[in-house]
Amino acid sequence: MSSILKYCQDIPVRTVEPGTVLFTEGTQSRKLCILVDGKVDILVGGFLVNTVSEQGAVFGEMSILLDSPHTATVQAHQSCLVHVIEDGDTFLRSNKDMAYDLLKMVASRLQGLTSHLTDLNRFIRGI
Repeated sequence: MSSILKYCQDIPVRTVEPGTVLFTEGTQSRKLCILVDGKVDILVGGFLVNTVSEQGAVFGEMSILLDSPHTATVQAHQSCLVHVIEDGDTFLRSNKDMAYDLLKMVASRLQGLTSHLTDLNRFIRGI
């Protein structure tokens, strides 16, 4: 289980039915969602780019941290259990340890993306 979940123990868990949209690309909600169990689809421009089932996966953080609209639609692939935090900004500011763990998670994603783009660039250049 992800360390992120330990910071959410006092937040009620909601059941989300398949097909339910948690976030819509291009909108801004200020919500933060943490996956407890289940699977969600990440769609960009209507195209499926990832399916996530990792316990403790966080959604909505980019929109909150960048104060910008959601960059993807997040939709329940199957019945899910999620923590929904309506005011994610306030929650992160008042939970420094969670914010730090979230920062490490985001940095890990960035490192993976950078590695992928480097490999792709080498492939294109024939290196």
